[in-house]
Amino acid sequence: MSSNQILIISDDRSGLQSRLSIAALEKCRMTGLESLRYISFSNLCAVVIDAKSIDNTLRKVSLGIRDDDASDALWQLLSHPTDTRIYFLIDKMQKPGSDMLQLGIGYIIVEHLEQLITDANSENAANGNLPIFSENGSKTSQLLTADDIREMHQQNIRQIPAGSRLTAWASEVADSLNISQSDQDSEQLQLIWPVEAKSSDALKKMHVELFDLNSRYPNLLFLVNPVLLPIFNSLYPALQGKTVSPVIHWAAQGAFTGETSAAMLADMHCIGAVIPACKPYTDPQNLLSLIKQAKENGLILFSTFTLASSSVCDIIASESSDTMTLTPLYMAELIIGNELPTGPAAIVANHELLKQIAFRKGN
Repeated sequence: MSSNQILIISDDRSGLQSRLSIAALEKCRMTGLESLRYISFSNLCAVVIDAKSIDNTLRKVSLGIRDDDASDALWQLLSHPTDTRIYFLIDKMQKPGSDMLQLGIGYIIVEHLEQLITDANSENAANGNLPIFSENGSKTSQLLTADDIREMHQQNIRQIPAGSRLTAWASEVADSLNISQSDQDSEQLQLIWPVEAKSSDALKKMHVELFDLNSRYPNLLFLVNPVLLPIFNSLYPALQGKTVSPVIHWAAQGAFTGETSAAMLADMHCIGAVIPACKPYTDPQNLLSLIKQAKENGLILFSTFTLASSSVCDIIASESSDTMTLTPLYMAELIIGNELPTGPAAIVANHELLKQIAFRKGN
C-alpha cells in the first residue's frame, strides 16, 4: 500500500460519491466508522472526516465521551499525537469551532480535497511535499479529557502544559478548577490588543468590537487593566484565558495597594503580564522575584526592555540554571513596513497591523 494514500471516513458514501469525482475516489481509500478500529493510520499521509455523516459521534468525542465502538475508534484516531494530517470535509470554508480547534483538526472543502488527493499521488508527495490547507491539520500532543484535568487538580497542578489539546468538557472542568492552559509558543509572534476602557460601563459598550476582533483574529490576546479583569471575565467569559495584564507586582503576597501579584493574575485566568520599563520593577532583585513568581504561576512575562539592559542577567544565572526569559514586546507604531519581529516576540497591535498580518497569511 502506498504511503501517500488518503483515507476518507464517511457513513454516507453515496452522498460523498456525488460530491467527489470518480478519478479522485479511485485514488483514495474509504471506510465507515464501523471499520475504523481495524485500520492502521501510520502509513497514511492524510485522513479526511466527512463531518456531516458522523456529526453525532463527532460531538460525543469532542466532549471526551466514547461509550460505543464507533466513538471509541474515532477517539483513538483523534486523541493520540501523529504526523498524519487530519481534516473535516465541509461544503463551505469557515473557521473551525472552538471544540474542533481543541481537537487539533482543520477544515477542507471538496475542491481542496480533490487537489490534496491529486498531489498525494504525485511525484512531489513521495518527498513529503503536500499542500497545507489549515494550520490545525495535524496533532502533535495528546488530547486531554475531563478526567485528566481532575487528576491534575488532585496532584495540585495548576498549569496545563503548553500545546496540550483539551476536549470541550475538559476545558469546562479546567475553567471551574482554575487550571489554566499556557498558549506560549517560542516560535510564535503574539499579538496583543489594548482594551482602553476605564470603567465597567465603557467595557460593556465594547462588546461588538471585542467579539468582532476575537472572531476575526482568534489568537489575539487582550491587554486589560487588572482592576477591570473580574468585570471583563464576567462580561466576556469566552475571552477568559486570553488576557494580559499591563502590570504585575514582584511580591507573592503582602500589602501592595493598587498592585496585582502573579497568583492573583493566574486566578483571574491571565496568561501573562507586562513588566513596566521603569523602577522599581526593573531593579534586579525585583525582576528576579517577578520571574520566579511568574514561573510558579505559569505566566508569560512581556517587556519592552531586555534582561541584559537591566543588569539582572548575572543575578539570575547565579540563582538558577532553569530560568524563564522575557518575551520582547513591541508597539505596532514602531514596526516599519513588513519588518515584523520573529518569535518569541509580541506586538501591541492596532487595526493597520492586524490587516497587514491577516493579508500576509491569506485570511
